[in-house]
Amino acid sequence: MIRKGIIIFIACLLVLSFALYRWYISYEFAAFDDEIALQIKLDIKEDIGLIIIDYDVNGSKGSGGISNADKTMIKHDELLIYTLSKSDFNNLTNIENLSIQLKIVTKYIEPNYDNVYPDEYTIPIDTISLKGNYGETYFITISGDKRNGYEAVLK
Repeated sequence: MIRKGIIIFIACLLVLSFALYRWYISYEFAAFDDEIALQIKLDIKEDIGLIIIDYDVNGSKGSGGISNADKTMIKHDELLIYTLSKSDFNNLTNIENLSIQLKIVTKYIEPNYDNVYPDEYTIPIDTISLKGNYGETYFITISGDKRNGYEAVLK
């Protein structure tokens, strides 16, 4: 009787684990109506310190970035979300030519508001251009490594 209960318990745990896993891999971030979301999938060879995101729409420029609050490296296979709000674009309603320049900082360095980091640790990636729509999520995959450089692809 106890053996049968243990088998049923293990089977229930397996089913629950599978269901949670399926939910986790199908999770998709939903942007608010007044923001543009960038879902960035890392497919790189090593962990990194920061990702810098510079953006420009018709001369309305800004900069931000992604780092771990606990000062650890960002994992090489992590899925990251970065949002740009309507106020970041001076409340423009039409985002025809959003230009996004990504930079990888290969070593963790304390983030600063100027987004200025030592050149020896900063690797720029080609600029991505898109027509942005509020309420939409855009999918970017970053691949490569610090030796050969990085590439960002908009899906």
